Amino acid sequence: MIIKSFNLNDLKNTQSNMFLFYGENEGLKDEIIRNCFLKNFNGEIIKYDENQILENRNNFYEVCLNESLFGDKKIILVSRVTSKISDIAIELSEIEIHNKKIIFNSGNLEKKSKLRQFFEKEKKLVCTPFYQDNAASLYKIANDFFKSNKILISSENINLIVESCSGDRKNLNNEMDKILNFSFGRKKINRNEILKLVNLFEDENYFELIDSCLSKNNKKVCKIINNKTFNKNESIILIRTFLSRLKRLIELKKLEVQLGNAKATIDNFKPPIFWKERPIVEKQIEIWSTEMVYDLLEKVNTLEIGFKRNSNLSNNLVYDLILDTSNN
Repeated sequence: MIIKSFNLNDLKNTQSNMFLFYGENEGLKDEIIRNCFLKNFNGEIIKYDENQILENRNNFYEVCLNESLFGDKKIILVSRVTSKISDIAIELSEIEIHNKKIIFNSGNLEKKSKLRQFFEKEKKLVCTPFYQDNAASLYKIANDFFKSNKILISSENINLIVESCSGDRKNLNNEMDKILNFSFGRKKINRNEILKLVNLFEDENYFELIDSCLSKNNKKVCKIINNKTFNKNESIILIRTFLSRLKRLIELKKLEVQLGNAKATIDNFKPPIFWKERPIVEKQIEIWSTEMVYDLLEKVNTLEIGFKRNSNLSNNLVYDLILDTSNN
């Protein structure tokens, strides 16, 4: 059965002993596992990687099925799960398991995935999708965090922190912890301090390049590429910056449909657009249709998957996409 990630009470109270958590939002997964399963848990926590299980199934079965003489409880966390483990999950579901909860943690799974379909259809199992946070939800998390810790910070600077996280709640939590530690005993933090803490001096080059690209400013794009050499690790950051900006542009286009024009859209967008960005963002809204943004998002997603599978891919693939986008 499917239980959404925001239904915390359902997750806490379910009698199921097998769970499939899938999706890219690792930060939210960590929060759910910590709050719904590990908090106040006094039993044994056992961690596996899928490869360990596939290499030694019998050992995994033994851990899952053996009963302790003392009735000790166990939580078994299995990471980097794919559909390769489907048969094992199906076999375990047919056996009565006591005093154990098994959590399979996977990345994105397609609808036709055997593992996902099995967990969704079985009433005694739990399947929970974890979709990426959008900028507005991350902004709210950060804003609430700084308020609760009584740290004075502007909305523009919160937006800056959110942008550095590439839509990843786990990254956001790490950055907020760094800022909290730095601000110990202080009530205020400024933009320059934030830039240093979240390593955004270089990131501003990435955002400038992608913003210029989406504004069709080919001359500036060429200038930045010619003056800055991006290594392969930085190409991944460029891709993620591209994805972050495209996701924001999609949300902006949705809001524009409601409000009717670019200026009103920017004025009402959450998290707030920094005043220096407003002319660029307004131009992006006017240039791009929603369909065009989704088409480009698909291209960038495909490029990211290619880089993850083969780190030796040429940086020129990233440059070509950025140059073509800025020039067409």
